[in-house]
Order: sequence, then structure tokens, then C-alpha cells
Amino acid sequence: MFLAFSVSAQNLKVKNVKINNGLNHFAPVMSNGKIYFSQNKLNHRGKPIKTRMNTYVYTLNKANVDTQGEISNVEPVSRTKLGFTNMSVATFTKDGRYMYFTTNSDEIGENRRKEYNTFNLQIHRAEYVEGKGWTNEIELPFLDKEYSFAHPTLSPDEKTLYFVSNYKGAKGRTDIFKVSIFGHKNYGDPERLGDEINSTRTELFPFVSHENKMYFSSNRDGGNGGYDIYSFDLENTDTSQKPVLLPEPINSIGEDFSFYLMEDCNRGFFTSRRRGGKGDDDIYFFTGFQSSKPVLNLAD
Repeated sequence: MFLAFSVSAQNLKVKNVKINNGLNHFAPVMSNGKIYFSQNKLNHRGKPIKTRMNTYVYTLNKANVDTQGEISNVEPVSRTKLGFTNMSVATFTKDGRYMYFTTNSDEIGENRRKEYNTFNLQIHRAEYVEGKGWTNEIELPFLDKEYSFAHPTLSPDEKTLYFVSNYKGAKGRTDIFKVSIFGHKNYGDPERLGDEINSTRTELFPFVSHENKMYFSSNRDGGNGGYDIYSFDLENTDTSQKPVLLPEPINSIGEDFSFYLMEDCNRGFFTSRRRGGKGDDDIYFFTGFQSSKPVLNLAD
């Protein structure tokens, strides 16, 4: 059942989709009519798998989705190269040929916030080959095993890859960075986005819409509580522009993140850990979204 709200001239309707249960479900994205999302990887007894560091291991799922946002026929995404088991938070080229996803380094590195070494998060690129599935997997050349790189998302023209990292220059726990892409074969050097987007807190889960607006989560001051979802217009060259906090019911006093907006800029998904949910992280479907329009400053 939908919960209807009217906020700032919007008619947002948000619902918790039926697939949610006691497991974590998060980071939904669409590609070629299918939905992909992350979920706990389970052992043979159906229990979530944890690492020696007591952190969850995740798998990436592919499924059907209907016009009401309900998800069905779920199956795990398979990889020709088995490698590390952890696989989550993906983004796809429009033709579905390339996928960028979050996994773990196969070499141990330093945990820069705690006094032990760990397998840091890394971003890989895979290619879909008919009859073989996802193959030709590579580590992106700019990665550094001493830092974490995660939550990739592509710009609409597919010439830029955005992601979060604690790489050199980061001022928060993780900041949003970008690299240039050249034919999905070569890549530039990581560049931290400016302080107009990044804060001294934590930025996570960037997503760039068809309109070239970035949506991301942050636990900066001024939100509703925990992580909240913000938008930032990448087309706007006004240096005084600040990220805009999305309204309720998308944001809540809980943890809200991994926002995804369909090309109609009206419907989409996000993830939340909020009161009334079915698990820790649940996927929510929304309609009636209206991206904010720039306000003219008549004093200019």
C-alpha cells in the first residue's frame, strides 16, 4: 500500500517493496529493463555470511520489476572470473555491455581508520559477452590497494565515472571522486569533487540522473538524522550552489541512501533503514518525484 505525501508542491508516493525481509537489500539500479540490487550473500543454511572482521559479504542480484516497483524472479549475477566473493553496488552502460561494481581487493592493504590491515573495497569493470555472461573482468588502473574505492556511477554521456573513496585529498571519511573514461578501456586520474559537494563528514552512494543531477547520501550537519539524500545540479556553474536536502518521505530520521531516478525523472528507488521497515536495509519505490528547478536571482 502506498503512503501519499504532498511536500513542496510534489506528490510523492513511497512504498516498501514486497521483496524486503530480514536481510539487507540496497543499491537498486536499472539496466535494459532489469533491476539489479545488492543483498547479503547466504551460506548453505540460508544465513548471512560474515568475514573474519565481522562484516557482511554481499552478492549482486538481477531481477524483473513491474510498473509498481515490485521485484520478482531474482537470480544472482554470475561472473566467469570467480575471484573474491564480495560483489555489490553496480552501474551499467546504456547498452548493457559494461558493468562497474564494488568488490574487494585481492591484496591486503592498510585500514586507514583502524590499526589493522584489511582487504579494501575496489571497483572492477566487467564486459557482458553473449553466451558467456559477465567476463573480461579488470581492476581499474587508478586503484590503490591502500585505499577503498566503492559505489561507482556513470555520467549520462558515460565519459565520467564517479565513486566514493578515502583516497588522497579526502577530507571526510569518504568523499566523492571522479575519473575520465576513454572508451571504457582507459581512465584518467582520480579527482576529488569540490567542497561545494563534499563535506568533512561522509559522502556515499552517488548517482547521476538523466538530467545530470547528482544524488548522494551524507551524514553532514543539517539533515534529518543519520544519512540523508541530497541533490546537486552538475549543469549549474554557480559556485555558490549548495546540495539540496530531498524532502520527506524520501528522507527520514533513519538512514537514507542509494537513490536511483528513472529517465522519466518521476519514478525510482532508494534504500532506507527506518522505522516500519522489514529488515535493516530495505528498498523503497517512489513515484511523483519532481526534480527541483533552478531559482532565478533577480538581483543579478
